[in-house]
Amino acid sequence: MASALDIGSHARRFSEQLQDLLNHTVCDHAIVKVVIEPDGASVGTKLDKLTLQSAPVRLRSPVRRPIWIDVSCKLMLDVGEGLFPAVRSSYVGIYLGAEAEQPILHYDFEREKEKYTEAHVQVYGRHEPLEEYLTEVGAKDRLEKLHLPVGGRRFRPSLEDIIEFLVAEKLVSPKAGWAELLDEQRQEYRRKQIAAVVRRNPGSAIRELDRLGYTILPPTDESFRAKIAALIARTPKPRQGEDADVAVVARPVRRERRSKRR
Repeated sequence: MASALDIGSHARRFSEQLQDLLNHTVCDHAIVKVVIEPDGASVGTKLDKLTLQSAPVRLRSPVRRPIWIDVSCKLMLDVGEGLFPAVRSSYVGIYLGAEAEQPILHYDFEREKEKYTEAHVQVYGRHEPLEEYLTEVGAKDRLEKLHLPVGGRRFRPSLEDIIEFLVAEKLVSPKAGWAELLDEQRQEYRRKQIAAVVRRNPGSAIRELDRLGYTILPPTDESFRAKIAALIARTPKPRQGEDADVAVVARPVRRERRSKRR
């Protein structure tokens, strides 16, 4: 059985990986700091240890006008098992200007959001017809106040995706080897997300593996069965019209005699 996670050690490793990622792709002198807290850790570019606020670091620009990126997140132990690092909230902002005073867009993620989707992007710009419409319907009054959904808790963009966007749109000057490093880091991020999805949706994972010819046996240990049920119960409730996952402890999956494929 896995042992309890040292969130401080993970946060320090994560800050080092984040700093290396930035400085080997689109930054030259990015500094990422970490602050360990009683209930988790804060990680961010130029993180202020008193306010726990991050600050933008300069990106490699193809022109003289400065462009900046601000990255921060709050880490915690996963709810339920306490064995894996989890992101409580995260922020990635892109800015222009000598003092990074002109925001372009930012990505936000915050768990348990009720008013709007947990993961979203906000774009700073003007769209007069849209703003007139928003005023007429009594909604927001600016494009930048709209929270555009980006994949939810498990399928939201990674920092690697945002860096790739900056390079692909020729907004920054990447370093040699940037694409290979992004692919490597992104694969690691997605594997972790897949594992988290499986832990909280075992019924869906079992059905698909069963379809592919694997034979999956449920745990016989009652403590493990209870843990699986608890993880499923803590999974965010599905949106209207979506199917909730079937608890493996509550409903046996059909079995057939098959050779296990590797």
